[in-house]
Amino acid sequence: MVNRNKLYLIVIKVKNMQSWKKFEYRIRDFFINLGFKAHRVPVSGASNAIKGDIIAKEDNLKLRIDAKYTISKERIKIRRESLEKIEYEAEDEEIPLVVFSFYRHRKLYCIVSSEFLSNEVEKKKNTWARDTVLLKKNELDILPMELEFKDDMKSYLILELGNFMDIVRN
Repeated sequence: MVNRNKLYLIVIKVKNMQSWKKFEYRIRDFFINLGFKAHRVPVSGASNAIKGDIIAKEDNLKLRIDAKYTISKERIKIRRESLEKIEYEAEDEEIPLVVFSFYRHRKLYCIVSSEFLSNEVEKKKNTWARDTVLLKKNELDILPMELEFKDDMKSYLILELGNFMDIVRN
């Protein structure tokens, strides 16, 4: 006899897996449309070989990207460890990025260490968190936003991905 509750959970997991996979392809396609050579790393979360979800390269500009997808239409939680992990995994010449969006939202956002943009960006808002930051879609209308974690001297910037690309390509 089939337990319907377990079957329902399996269907939900498969749908969620398809959603984040589509999201990774959406990010990859964003970079391909900009002229980058970009590819999605297969089994990135389960592999110890290649790190990051997407790798994008154009001439001397190389990006290692961790994609964060949520089924929420209004908010997403980003953990400090996600930012630190992609920074650790990025090779010397690569810029580590966390790219995220909301369910059925057309805009892509990125979080990048402030050191990559130095003084090129005027921050419109500041926020801080202990270990996890809760980002609400309606708060992201005021970008770029500076993000700092308590007890850490490092700061990050949250920008629309297209705006970030305009800055680093010029």
